[in-house]
Amino acid sequence: MSLITPSREQRYDRQLRLWGDRGQEILGDTSVCLLGAGAVGSELLKNLVLPGIGSFTIVDDALVTRKDLGSNFFVTSSDLGKPRAQAVAELLSELNTDVRGNFIVESLDNLLENDPDFFLGFGAIVYTDIRENQLLRISRIVSPAHIPIVVCISVGFIGFLRVSVPEHAIIESHPDAIKPDLRLDNPPEAFVRLVNEPENDIEALPASELVQVPWLIIIYKFILRFRQEKGHFPASYADKQEVRKLITSAADSMLEKCRSRGETIEPLFELTNFQEAARAVNTAISETKIPPEVTQIFDDCRCVWSNTCVLRSPSKCPPAKHRKSEKTQSPLMNLSMATFWKLASAVKEYTLNEGHGCLPIRGDLPDMSSSSSRYLKLLSAYRESAEVAVEQLSSRLSHLSGLRLEDVRLLARNAAYLRVIKFRSLEEELKLSPARSDDLHLIPTHECNDAILWYFMLRGAASFFAEHGRWPGSLCGTSSPATASGAGADGGDSQLFSQIVELDLPNLRNHVNRVLTASGVAVNRVCDDFVHEMCRFGGSEVHSIAAFMGGIAAQEVIKLVTHQFVPVCQPLIYNGITQQTDLLEF
Repeated sequence: MSLITPSREQRYDRQLRLWGDRGQEILGDTSVCLLGAGAVGSELLKNLVLPGIGSFTIVDDALVTRKDLGSNFFVTSSDLGKPRAQAVAELLSELNTDVRGNFIVESLDNLLENDPDFFLGFGAIVYTDIRENQLLRISRIVSPAHIPIVVCISVGFIGFLRVSVPEHAIIESHPDAIKPDLRLDNPPEAFVRLVNEPENDIEALPASELVQVPWLIIIYKFILRFRQEKGHFPASYADKQEVRKLITSAADSMLEKCRSRGETIEPLFELTNFQEAARAVNTAISETKIPPEVTQIFDDCRCVWSNTCVLRSPSKCPPAKHRKSEKTQSPLMNLSMATFWKLASAVKEYTLNEGHGCLPIRGDLPDMSSSSSRYLKLLSAYRESAEVAVEQLSSRLSHLSGLRLEDVRLLARNAAYLRVIKFRSLEEELKLSPARSDDLHLIPTHECNDAILWYFMLRGAASFFAEHGRWPGSLCGTSSPATASGAGADGGDSQLFSQIVELDLPNLRNHVNRVLTASGVAVNRVCDDFVHEMCRFGGSEVHSIAAFMGGIAAQEVIKLVTHQFVPVCQPLIYNGITQQTDLLEF
């Protein structure tokens, strides 16, 4: 039963249409940790607070400076000198009273050193800094627990997004195009019985009733006729075209039969259901197959059925003080990879046994011209088969504590859309190993494709930051409390800024060259214009870029914690100069 109250349903009405009651319940039970309350982090949290994230915790030791006032809309002039984490948390909490906001004024390095288990108490970690060593330390802590890290950076007119988690299971992937699960090559028994009833005898019905027969029944009858003549199911395009011709010609001949029986038919009368059937042939007629993504899951060595296995080893549970509270005992509300493999193995066993090689049928139908009574009978036939599959699958999952029948129904309906996404590890990406030859095509040959170049620039800036403790082109580190009183950190005069840029240019160039050389890329592939632009950014955030990146990153967090929709699997670069977004396929 849904825990969404009428008031919350009214508040979250639009998003409930996207991820449903279950997604909203999971979101409301999730806690997110934001590391760094700059502009992009604040915008990201805003887009999680408004849809009703359960709680958030901001970790940031910086104080609010005038530089923040120009880019971060969640601090005001009255907050100058105040801990930035506190100022942002207080304003964000006002946006949604259902959300609990917390903040910790402490450096991330100290937190990593003194309480590394702190990070195990969250459903997702958001990292908004450039320091790779910190990121790797966090990754080593949370990766064994499969807690996702979303890296989101906004600097100047460039945005960067990266999702890091060893692997991620998705039950509701919501593909863009969903073909109806009709299974006309092996239809449900209830459907076959319905087709053979006298009310669907298209050869004997009068025109007034013939036009009410659902097109699905019409297509199946002509599939049977095709099979009788050809001896096989019409799987190829040519076969489907032949079935379409049979349906089209039959519509005219059946109207003639009706007239020959003395029926009065208006000249403009048409069998619209036969026309619908002809149009639906290509999508309705297809061989029932297990999607390759699901086959890959079934072939995984972890997808092995055992009704005595334990969902989660107690030794791998996070410490009690960091463990997330559970409002429901359903294992789908806090889906772990161990739980997912139990569910997937049950679906596999059903498919190999009760399903006779087929996944559980979805049990829904597209709309079609028909009388209400006929359509409801047709829909009931498919739903009856779907419920039988749910009951059989439920019996295989009865040993899973807390699993509800509606959870099994959700699993059965989405069996064809199960996904396991594997991500390239941060260690593999950041260890500066030579690039593979098939990566080199990513290096652009024209100015319109510069995403990979900005990626190398960000890596070079990270190397610069690791050595100097600040962004190239800036006076001091962005997260140092000292920036609250430093005049240069809040802008300074243009002459001083130009001097800093000129001094940092050769140094940043050297760091970029190191990254390029270690990646097997010629140093001349990144021209000095990119280096100069990165220095001119000075580590500053432009609010419009930060807001855009915060919106994208918030969507990825929601995908990850709800296990719905497919997250971005590759590093993403947004170029605000050209207004172009690119995924780096490596």
